[in-house]
Amino acid sequence: MKNKLLLSSALVSGLMVGATVANAQTSITGDLAVAYRALSFTGSGHNSRQGIGRESQLNIQNKGKLNNGMDYAAGFSLEFDGQNMVGSRGFSSANAAGNIGEARNQENASISNENLYFDLISGSTTFTIGVDHVQNSTTPVAPMIVDIYDHVAVATGAYATNQLGAKTKEYAHVGIVQTIPGSGLTASAIFAPQGGLFGADDQSVGTLSERNSSYEFGIVGADIAGMKGLSARYFQNKEKATTGTGQTDLKGKAFGVAYNFGTVAVGYDRMTTNRTAGTTATEVDLKSNRYGVTYAVNKELSVGYAYAKTDIGAGQAGASDEKIQSIQLGYNLGPVALTADYSKVTNIAGRTVDTDIFKPQDGKQGQIRLSTKF
Repeated sequence: MKNKLLLSSALVSGLMVGATVANAQTSITGDLAVAYRALSFTGSGHNSRQGIGRESQLNIQNKGKLNNGMDYAAGFSLEFDGQNMVGSRGFSSANAAGNIGEARNQENASISNENLYFDLISGSTTFTIGVDHVQNSTTPVAPMIVDIYDHVAVATGAYATNQLGAKTKEYAHVGIVQTIPGSGLTASAIFAPQGGLFGADDQSVGTLSERNSSYEFGIVGADIAGMKGLSARYFQNKEKATTGTGQTDLKGKAFGVAYNFGTVAVGYDRMTTNRTAGTTATEVDLKSNRYGVTYAVNKELSVGYAYAKTDIGAGQAGASDEKIQSIQLGYNLGPVALTADYSKVTNIAGRTVDTDIFKPQDGKQGQIRLSTKF
């Protein structure tokens, strides 16, 4: 009787797998970007440098119907970011020879930390579990050909960042996504049981980080209430400070609104986020305002201007507002997109003087980027 039951269970399991395959659709997509970047910094002794960067990603997705009528989707991505530089945002403070940027491999830490998900879908409601898959709290609505936080601030060592507070979406989480019919709005709410955990293996719960849970909720809209061209977003998250660690709560808020008039688009984003989890006077919140405007010259060519002003905070002695200005160009070559920017950052990380080779006050960037999808 026992053997018969085991056989029956195996047969049922096999039938379930077969039905899943029969009703599923698998797709493989990807994208690739390569960029030439040249950087220069003010003050004597600051190295100028140039190089070629790359980013590539492979996406594997399976979707279909369950036998109860619900839809499902599951997938993961493999991201290959190339080499990074030692130290914070490209500056190697440990390099005694005074050379900026010692190349180190980062892919072993980042290859599988993006776009992993298992979704159960019922009409306009999606129940989800995964990493970095729900509505993106870091994506601005202000129109930009080149995101000045991702592709200017990081390269020059600026404090301006699109990483929001507890960064809940970046860690393993469960949640719900709800499309609100007729409104153009989609709301989401997610919960990460443990901050800093990208997902333990399936035989552990990842208790080594000893961080608290976090939550995030947000709402994103496009063509809101039938107003074609109107977009907006709002996100808020929080991770409570771990008891006895000398840290403060990690929290962040983001808000943005934009309007596309056709050939001209304008927009604004504001973000408040923790600089770090520390509680010292200098570890204050960053308050950043970002503006963007683009103009479509024709169906191939677009030009734009982006500006960001980040308040470093009174806790950092002698600090001044950090500013980023960027003139941008985009050209559509069909399957390939070309973008370029010339950008200037003043008072990097709030500095009003050049303190040493690793901490310049001002910097400039020129970048040409080619990207494609497949």
